[in-house]
Amino acid sequence: MAALGIDIGTTNVKVVLLDDHGELQAAAIRPLRTDSAGGAVTQDADQMWRQVVAAVRSATREVPAAAEQVKAIGVCSQYSSVVPLGSDLTPVGPMVLWQDQRGTEPSLAIMAEHPDAFEQWIEIHGIPPIGSGLALGHLLVLEQSPSRTGTSVYLEAMDYVVARLTGTAVATQHSMFMSQLCDNRTLGATEYDPTLLAMAGLNSARLPPLVPVGSTVGTVRADVAASIGLPATASVTAGTNDTTTDAIATGALAEHRFGLAIGTTSVLVDTVDAMEVDLDHEILSMPGPFLDQYLVFAENGLGGRVMQQVLESLIHADDALGNDRREDPFDRLDAAVTDSPPGARGVMCLPWFHGSLAPRNDPGMRGGFLNLSLDTRRTDLVRATVEATAHNLAWLLPHVEAFVGHSMLRTGFVGGAARSDQWCQILADVLDRPVHRIAEPERAVARAAALLARHHQGEIDRHELGDFVVDDQVFDPNQALRGLYEHRHGQFEAAFDALQPIMTTLAATPSPAGTDS
Repeated sequence: MAALGIDIGTTNVKVVLLDDHGELQAAAIRPLRTDSAGGAVTQDADQMWRQVVAAVRSATREVPAAAEQVKAIGVCSQYSSVVPLGSDLTPVGPMVLWQDQRGTEPSLAIMAEHPDAFEQWIEIHGIPPIGSGLALGHLLVLEQSPSRTGTSVYLEAMDYVVARLTGTAVATQHSMFMSQLCDNRTLGATEYDPTLLAMAGLNSARLPPLVPVGSTVGTVRADVAASIGLPATASVTAGTNDTTTDAIATGALAEHRFGLAIGTTSVLVDTVDAMEVDLDHEILSMPGPFLDQYLVFAENGLGGRVMQQVLESLIHADDALGNDRREDPFDRLDAAVTDSPPGARGVMCLPWFHGSLAPRNDPGMRGGFLNLSLDTRRTDLVRATVEATAHNLAWLLPHVEAFVGHSMLRTGFVGGAARSDQWCQILADVLDRPVHRIAEPERAVARAAALLARHHQGEIDRHELGDFVVDDQVFDPNQALRGLYEHRHGQFEAAFDALQPIMTTLAATPSPAGTDS
């Protein structure tokens, strides 16, 4: 069974087409644009769909004979991003992205109105109604917006693309996790929890019907199939979030192996058998891709996006000083890292450019560089940024190990950052464990979406999914650097505690009139 995988990230859409042996036949990528204005962080959902169409069409035109054999389509995406749709399943407003914080105030208002809301949400769902970019907050904001009158249904990004493919708007307990409206104490829920709905003040009329995880939603609409070069008989599986597909792509279903993905954000993933919550460190379990297993939710915050910001705004900027832009700002990354010694000549990067998440959640925290000297070079800033993503993960890792109850000895690594040998090696050195880079890591998640769709359609046994995970290279930690990175890691955590009040105050300082905030 040939299969198509669609991976919708924050910055781009990736598509892969696999043959019936799971081998890559074609791939395509298209960029996405994010708009930020007045506290709103959104994307044009119709433009996102057009980029999905363009990417799929590119892949199918490359191998039309293989495209004709596609019978399974899997869709995954970043999540906690909500699209308001009309009755024809086209957007009536922009997609509210996970970075959008406008839902914090109305979410906190729930707890002000209902004194027992915090405890009820923890017991039933796992996450209290705190806003901070979660989908529940987006739903509350959208319900108060002018587009509400034309809205028929709210969908997460993965479910939106499934709806555009099939003409059917549905979701699952898994894809609606960040809406915070399901009872996660039991897997397989197909109804929203009435207690949570009532306290949130939401009517389920504009929420999508829930189907079981792994359900076949339908086949591709004939007009869409003709447009993208796929057979109208191809079946589309209910969407999954990218944490789930990270688990499949990295081999995290295997014992004592955990998954690491660094794209826009950094995420650790593993499996657990029950619903658990560690609020102190922002770690919890969420419904996974199977009806008998939860996944660890451990979102470390911005990862590759921090490196992109440094490269595009500091190293290869286009500003009043001149135009030093590169077509691909990452193309000299490994050379820059190699030019700077381990420890980056003392420079330490703080990677919390858009607040911090696990293991310490603080939306007001901000990043920076410490310990610059007259010896500091721009390549030191680059290496320090890579090291910072590793230290942030090393801060989170022991808390995840305590959560799952065992040591996580091997790392399966995917995402754009995994293309860099130096990034892989620095992760191994700082985490002090082998990093197994997955073959074609930037496409691995889209590939996992396709394979998971084949599994749910009965073509691949669940335990065979790991057979498709191929390690490209293993990076072993350099023990000669252990002392250096242990010392620096202590200072990394200390820097958070020392600077948190300063950063929070600065982040709350009003901008002068007429300037961007």
